[in-house]
Amino acid sequence: MQTTILFVTLILLLPVSVSAQTVGATIRGVVTEKSGAPVAGVEITVVNEETGEKRQVLTGAEGEYALAVLQPGTYRLEGESGGFRKYVRKALILRVGQEIRNDIRLEPGLPAEEVVVTALQTVVNLDSPSVGFVIENQQITGLPLDGRNFLQLSLLVPGTAPSAPGSPGSVRGEFTINVNGAREDANNFILDGVYNGDPKLNTFAINPPVDAIREFEILTSTYDASFGRSGGAQVNVALKSGTNQFHGTAYEFFRNAALDARNFFARAQDPDPKYQRNQFGFSLGGPVRKDRTFFFADYEGRRVREGITRVTNVPTSLERSGDFSKSFRPDGTPVVICEPFTIRRDPAGNFICDEFPAGRIPEGRINSVGRAIANLYPAPNLPVTGQNFVASPVLRDRDDRFDVRIDHSLHHASNLVFRYSFSDRGLYEPLSGPSFALVPGFGADIPRRAQNVMIGENHVFSSALVNEARAAFSRVAAGAFHENMGTSLNRKVGLPELSSNSRDFGLSFITITGFSPLGDEFNNPQHSVTNTFQVLDNVTHVRGSHLMKFGFDFRALQQNAFRDVQSRGFISFLDQASITGNALADLLLGFPFLTGGARLDNHQHLRTESWNFFVQDNYRVRRNLTVLLGLRYEYNSPPVDRFDRANLFDPATRSLVGVGKDGIPRSGYLPDGNNWGPRIGLAWSPGAGYRTVLHAGYGVYFDQSSLAPGEGLYFNPPYFDFNLYFLPALSDPFPASSPAPLPRSALGFQRDLRTAYVQHWNLKFQRQFGSHRLVELGYVGSRGTR
Repeated sequence: MQTTILFVTLILLLPVSVSAQTVGATIRGVVTEKSGAPVAGVEITVVNEETGEKRQVLTGAEGEYALAVLQPGTYRLEGESGGFRKYVRKALILRVGQEIRNDIRLEPGLPAEEVVVTALQTVVNLDSPSVGFVIENQQITGLPLDGRNFLQLSLLVPGTAPSAPGSPGSVRGEFTINVNGAREDANNFILDGVYNGDPKLNTFAINPPVDAIREFEILTSTYDASFGRSGGAQVNVALKSGTNQFHGTAYEFFRNAALDARNFFARAQDPDPKYQRNQFGFSLGGPVRKDRTFFFADYEGRRVREGITRVTNVPTSLERSGDFSKSFRPDGTPVVICEPFTIRRDPAGNFICDEFPAGRIPEGRINSVGRAIANLYPAPNLPVTGQNFVASPVLRDRDDRFDVRIDHSLHHASNLVFRYSFSDRGLYEPLSGPSFALVPGFGADIPRRAQNVMIGENHVFSSALVNEARAAFSRVAAGAFHENMGTSLNRKVGLPELSSNSRDFGLSFITITGFSPLGDEFNNPQHSVTNTFQVLDNVTHVRGSHLMKFGFDFRALQQNAFRDVQSRGFISFLDQASITGNALADLLLGFPFLTGGARLDNHQHLRTESWNFFVQDNYRVRRNLTVLLGLRYEYNSPPVDRFDRANLFDPATRSLVGVGKDGIPRSGYLPDGNNWGPRIGLAWSPGAGYRTVLHAGYGVYFDQSSLAPGEGLYFNPPYFDFNLYFLPALSDPFPASSPAPLPRSALGFQRDLRTAYVQHWNLKFQRQFGSHRLVELGYVGSRGTR
């Protein structure tokens, strides 16, 4: 994969330079006197105007200063030194992960005299080649969002495009993105500085309500070494926190059939398809104890009732009785029904057969199982050949989510934070998808519950040394269960059950050329509980012109799951391979072309760990030149089954062998210990005034698929025994012995499997016009390897 993107933007968004994997921001600058000479020993004070938090630092020998790990908010910046007027800058806004430049020029005078600066902040990015943007709160709450999903605002960022609904990185059709050519499941999601992903799908675990988000940044290329584990975007979300003032919101958004247009495909004589959508909630934050303890809480609920209109084709009452005398093909020619196995070529090469008299199958020859299956179809309700049935079964969607956050200042050097986020969704889809049944009765229930808890401490050891420690736990429990789960629908029509487990009962998936499929979705039932334990620590150290960051991130993942794929089997009737010339006639006579199914016991108990280390140095070589050097190392232990319940194909013996035996690793492949990701970049501002900046950057980013390889361990016999059968009897579509099944498939791994990685590079030019207008011209490239 190689992608290059050329973009030109005229924007009001602030391009950011990022700190570590955190929501904290950084202020850097140089203090000079009127002549331009640096001033050492100046006391720099920054005060959070919302919470009263104060931090102080003294400038170094070259007049430089840096204040790191500041929470997003509005600040007042002061500079004091004997013989100079006091410098005061008000309303200095810090965004999530932002690193801003604020140089100070002191004027001679008494400290009691103040020079108050209220100018707008510089919008050019003076210190980082990272490509990224902050979406601020006013945009999040003010721009229209269908469904109030904040991630839709990522489309404001160049290089970002929406993925197809239902793609691998989405949760049952939820919105997701591709960035600079990377896959939609190659993004990394961060919430308040900790991992917020679903390792099974590589999408977000918690999707916070819009009113709970202070702001978020999306980084798309050459982000520094503190970010990793994906080759796509880094989506870094900062939730709101309490302040010294109470603040809150309450809302409801609704849509219904009276306000929206009627579905074009719904029948005119029928009532409007059901449509009712409500989203409602509140948020509230404020002080528990002024300047010390703050709280924030929010809740959002969503209730949806929506008629899903689909048009398809079903057999007529005559066809279900075996009478095809009034049936026509899509091209308008009459349907011809042949005696089984009489189709042949005449001397001229044309197909001929012995036709049933008058196009009718005799009553005595209709298979009882085939008739029962055909009678599962609803009656036609449209006078259109090939599209004679329309229905609007109701989708039901219930979603509840909330967050609770507590911030507490122990003293001037230590701040504690605790947050708990919860999301619970119950979705019923009456129609599983275009490849599955398009008639009512074969939907799916999709529950999903996610939780994320985080506790952290920011500790200021000195004006030059700040530590951020976080511990987090995330759980995602998700499943998909077919509508007829536990019923004996197969037995009612005369079909056998492949599985003895009642959760697998239902109707086999049946396809008949020219008609809607019947049966329950063959991927279900399935369910997984994925736990992620995380401990991380980031240290920021300022030494002269060097802003150094280093840290580690440890994660332990557990997944307990089952996925009963093809546990009811499938039965196919195809026109192209029909023994009568018509797939529906084959059904009525009891002659399927192809069947298949799995006898399985593939409970999964996957375990894996990851260790991530980084070091980053942002070196300010001169006032107008910053060089960034970083290195990241990532180690993922290959996922293993807790009980070693897995087999792999061994090419040496041409047989299946158990993992953990005879030299086969427990995971099936060896770990990749060579995941070193260098990062390099520069930011250069030619001329005076810092209004023009040139950026360049390069980095290597590993695309970690934590659980995906391990999930394949369970799709080999005896845990997953899948067989195909040609031309079986409909009364016994999954025979144990005859006719002989096709040879079984077997899965194996490349023993030295390596982690895929993506190279990023970019070259950008920025020019500021006026106080807040910015033109940016950039070239972004990426290349996927392995």
